[in-house]
Amino acid sequence: MWLILHLDTVAEKTSAFARRWGLVLRAEPVVSYEPPVERIAADLRRLSAAVQNLPPGCSNTRRMGLLIAYDHTLRAGCRALGLTEALSDLPPGADRDLERIRVETSLEAAGLRFRPIVW
Repeated sequence: MWLILHLDTVAEKTSAFARRWGLVLRAEPVVSYEPPVERIAADLRRLSAAVQNLPPGCSNTRRMGLLIAYDHTLRAGCRALGLTEALSDLPPGADRDLERIRVETSLEAAGLRFRPIVW
């Protein structure tokens, strides 16, 4: 009966003993090299505005560079929130544009707000 009542203490002492004698490997801390969600949202706000406000006559290189950076940041947002995306699988064109819109909508539905609210 005592063992059942003090199960948490017994488990703690047992695991400490096992770690001390090398019977159990120590858990390595998880290191993430992904930026925090707040940074991703700020980058998406900046890149979304840059893509929307491209001046007429802008070079195709600049447009494609911005879209690649925007897609990369959208993918980081999906990884951070555990959403699926297929942006990297699609070539530039209409299918990728539709997937971009789907990913933007999914991110906003998951709570990541990065586009201005239109009243």
